[in-house]
Amino acid sequence: MGQLCLTNIRGGANDPRKRIPLCRYAQDGTPVKTVRFLQEQPIFGGVDDQAMQSIMLLMRELSFAATDMIVQEGEDGDSLFVICSGSVEVLKACPTANSEFGKRIAVLRVGDVFGEMELIDLQRRSATVRALEPVSVLALSNADLFQIYESDLPTFTLIVLNLARELSRRLRSIDDLAVRYMPTNSRPDSS
Repeated sequence: MGQLCLTNIRGGANDPRKRIPLCRYAQDGTPVKTVRFLQEQPIFGGVDDQAMQSIMLLMRELSFAATDMIVQEGEDGDSLFVICSGSVEVLKACPTANSEFGKRIAVLRVGDVFGEMELIDLQRRSATVRALEPVSVLALSNADLFQIYESDLPTFTLIVLNLARELSRRLRSIDDLAVRYMPTNSRPDSS
């Protein structure tokens, strides 16, 4: 884990809660966004500074070069990833795709999250995610989420609710796409 950059935000000099990490440095010395950045993302929206500080200690920073596979469709997965820098493409296996990795279904950028489905349903990866450029992410594993559950149930509940909201948002988006590309002569099933 990289070195933390601390700042005072609370109480007197002896208040142990006043030193909250606001940035972390990657192994190459570049700053990685953390607490404030994460609190602005839907998954961690509403999580207070003290809880976020504890969560930051659990998260792993990872870096990938352009074209690196971050996750592969069908493999076991146990972590979600928050993109701190760079962009990735999400690829889904498809028999008609021109790429060996599948068809591009999304491009994700700074602040976007992927891998969250595996934290909820404990299934294999549903898509491949490949770096389009150098990418840095913060990863939170299923075991980390369970640790949050054991130590801070209200924060765990908020994160799971935020995950559900994110998945619901994505499902609505897929529903809209399905309707847009549905053949016009198809009729709803009346059975």
